[in-house]
Amino acid sequence: MIKGAKVSLVLLTPRMADSVRILWSLLLLWVLYLQPLPCYATPASHLNNVLSIIEELEGQDPTMNILKVTEFLRDLQTSDQDFRHFLLGGTSDAVVLPQPLNHTSLSFLKEVLNHGAGPMNETGVVLTPDGTTVAVGNLVAGIEAGLKRGVNQSWSGVAGPFSAPVDSLCALTLAKDLGLAFLFHHTNQNKEQLGPDGCWDDVDSPRVFTRSGPWTPATNALINGGMDGFILGKVLTELQTPLPKLSVLLRDYYSQVPSLLRQKASKRRKNFEATFDLGNFTSQVLSAVSILDHIRNNSVLQHLDLNTFRERSEQGLLQFYRSYLECPAIIPRCMWAAKPFRGEPEELELPLRFVFIHHTFEPSQPCTTFRECAADMRSMQRFHQDDRQWNDIGYSFVAGSDGYLYEGRGWHWLGAHTKGQNSKGYGVSFIGNYTSTLPDQDSLQLVKESFTKCAVAGKKLVGDYVIQGHRQYRETTCPGEALYNEIRSWEAFQEVGATEPTGKM
Repeated sequence: MIKGAKVSLVLLTPRMADSVRILWSLLLLWVLYLQPLPCYATPASHLNNVLSIIEELEGQDPTMNILKVTEFLRDLQTSDQDFRHFLLGGTSDAVVLPQPLNHTSLSFLKEVLNHGAGPMNETGVVLTPDGTTVAVGNLVAGIEAGLKRGVNQSWSGVAGPFSAPVDSLCALTLAKDLGLAFLFHHTNQNKEQLGPDGCWDDVDSPRVFTRSGPWTPATNALINGGMDGFILGKVLTELQTPLPKLSVLLRDYYSQVPSLLRQKASKRRKNFEATFDLGNFTSQVLSAVSILDHIRNNSVLQHLDLNTFRERSEQGLLQFYRSYLECPAIIPRCMWAAKPFRGEPEELELPLRFVFIHHTFEPSQPCTTFRECAADMRSMQRFHQDDRQWNDIGYSFVAGSDGYLYEGRGWHWLGAHTKGQNSKGYGVSFIGNYTSTLPDQDSLQLVKESFTKCAVAGKKLVGDYVIQGHRQYRETTCPGEALYNEIRSWEAFQEVGATEPTGKM
């Protein structure tokens, strides 16, 4: 057949051969030029793509310092321009680049700098290298406010009386948006004042971010961006010149490796908590929203009594503290690409009394980045589901060495971690083999302090909860000799068979 095919081509007349060539040329033209464009012409919604464009800006003009770049980015924001202008003043002269940004890059920047929400999706947010999602507008606003930081005069003659002078750094990152969320909750009787979180369609090429619950004006991504903007803005007020480029600052902050900048995104909750004072923050929320109300001709508060608003804000900020500062950040299942639960999950009867500590043994090495930890979670789930024939990964939660907890079966569903005890407590495992070494101190504190406090506050654990090791219920070395000796020193640890709990109230 092959030989015959060759003969038939040889017998083509010159005219026929020309026709074939023309047809092939037309087909090639159609493939190259007439095929539909890909669905997504803009870059994926990852912080690295934002930073690549910022690096292009910085590389074109040696005078494009960190302040000029943040002002350039502010001019691309369409919402709350009046509020930012009131607090920060106008931007410098228009930036004239030797080679203006192409249309795709400019459109992408405008998209990620303007936060919004549709029926299910949230826009103006990007995935960061540490696996969390941030609102870019609040992040950039905090950096610019830090560079220009100053506590303004009391403005009591403008829209007062204010309870405190407004700190532009606080107002532009979190105070105004938290206040609007508390107002939204009051006027709409929404069950939730803050949140929700969500998940990306693809962590390698994120484009669509879908919320995991009803919308509020202060989503997780907006709060993450606000905390990051506040932390970095505060850092910039304390740095000596010369200041770093914006791209260098952000790459450093969101990396998960040791560097000169001690502040890291993975520790945003702990670092922000160190600055948080309920009384002062309540005053900042009240003042920020009152200024916005003045700018917009009393259309925000709509003559709501300020004492009532203060009360609502105090209640809301207590929820903010418990949800975002007292509780650890937890990477949801969809972000580490968990497979579905097999069968029907069984619901736990809360609150529980026990926390059972494990180590994974395999993987034997600690994971220090989101990608490593997410891959370890998928590996453990495959082993538990395919080799052990369990319905899901057995642990309730897993602690990485990247600063985060990872959701296994979570708060509400029966796990498969401590035989005979699964209905009585949560199984929390540390990624790694801790026979002779300990997890890093941050990971230990994440479980010992943050996880347990959050669980008690959320009525998931009783106040006199008990910490125990896996080996206390099975012939196993888990959670490793070194880690077991460590948890035995914890106040809430209890030997099996003890009649009275020794945990904290």
